[in-house]
Amino acid sequence: MRDDYKRHPNLDIVAASAALTTAERTIANHPESAPRFEDFERVREYHTRGTHFALLYVATADQILIIDVRDTRGQRSVDRLRQFLAGQATLFSEK
Repeated sequence: MRDDYKRHPNLDIVAASAALTTAERTIANHPESAPRFEDFERVREYHTRGTHFALLYVATADQILIIDVRDTRGQRSVDRLRQFLAGQATLFSEK
């Protein structure tokens, strides 16, 4: 996300930063409010308003784990996410 805004100085970095702060606050206060990502049961995708980016995250009992800041313009990385989740299976197990 940062690189995209550096390469395109016409984009409003101040507005994007404010939107990211709002997204982080919303996720922290309402972790289940974002829709599920693809077919992943625990992974949520929160679209950052006014940008082409979304936060992929998992909410555990005591923390929010940001997995990726995803470019929503078709540059999906579902296979990489599946690999990440396979390696972290114990972290996401139901308690």
